[in-house]
Amino acid sequence: MAGLEDILLPAPDHPGWREWRVPGAFNREVIGTLLVREEGAGVARTRIFPSHLMGNVHGAIHGGIISAFADASLFAGPGLLTGQDLAASVTIELSVQFIGVGSMDEPLDALVSILRETGRMLFVQGRIVQGETTVAGFSGIVRKIAA
Repeated sequence: MAGLEDILLPAPDHPGWREWRVPGAFNREVIGTLLVREEGAGVARTRIFPSHLMGNVHGAIHGGIISAFADASLFAGPGLLTGQDLAASVTIELSVQFIGVGSMDEPLDALVSILRETGRMLFVQGRIVQGETTVAGFSGIVRKIAA
């Protein structure tokens, strides 16, 4: 059975970061490399790197990519913070508020925190940023399912 060490891998090209690599192709094919690190004070930072395939007709990051990144961050951030393998868990609810424009020229980060954890659920909130610019806010509920 796979454990957290099988999906949270060293990222030698990104010192201080780990790569969140879950089974299945969706995350790798749609959002690419997903990095995660602890920021302290109960916050994890996740990061993706926009590619030309992620753009919309305005030359900014497509809202679908921002939504997919928010969804993946519901698992990667709390997985790191709690030490749990959340790869087999599922999203129950995801709400995304688009606030600003995501640039294709720099990494996209999410700052993620756990509002509450029960035996079966995680209530999570986050903010997607590029530098000091807020691109989106999000919140979600994850149903924990054993791997």
